[in-house]
Amino acid sequence: MPQPEDNAPATDIAGPLEPGARVSLELPDSGTCVAVIMSKQGTKTMLQLLDELPDDDLRPGSTLDLFMPRAEGIYHWLCELSSVPIDQTAEIELLGLPIFVQRRLGPRVEAELHADVRRISAARRGRPHGMVVADLSRGGMKLEGPFQLRTGDTVEVTVDLGSPVQVVGRAVMAYPMAERKWTAHVSFIEGQRDAIDAVMNYIGLRFRRKPL
Repeated sequence: MPQPEDNAPATDIAGPLEPGARVSLELPDSGTCVAVIMSKQGTKTMLQLLDELPDDDLRPGSTLDLFMPRAEGIYHWLCELSSVPIDQTAEIELLGLPIFVQRRLGPRVEAELHADVRRISAARRGRPHGMVVADLSRGGMKLEGPFQLRTGDTVEVTVDLGSPVQVVGRAVMAYPMAERKWTAHVSFIEGQRDAIDAVMNYIGLRFRRKPL
């Protein structure tokens, strides 16, 4: 069974985690479960689960990924489930220092492409909503449109980049931009080589360095 890093103080392992903060758990077989931190003590954290989970989906001793989006980027912890969830509450133990993924800093190109966006939660894959990909980079995209996304949401985006491409990412930041219109800054999840290659090919065709 994995153990917390021996030499790392609990305050360093917990990092920015505080009661009331919104986080997401990446489950082995069911996608993402959104949760709110109820309390924390050392490396142990109590969560209020906001998504319904299939029976037996969370088992004590399971190793999970915990994500916390912030304006500057997204934090990622490896954690372990301490006990069977009861009444939509679960206790986890953080197993090491967080990894921080900074918001995308690479070159972006304007796109203005129609896309179908689905929210992915622990037990279901949502219906598609029309959005616009406002810009693209190797690490992510900006979405705009009437579909209200939340910071921390995992989304599947289907867009035509010369051919249909399906890419999955997390909303690092989401906010209203006008009445019934929302913006979400999405960071791509690793392990999607073909999709990222298609994004890079599109950027290569569109991006032109300005002459000196």
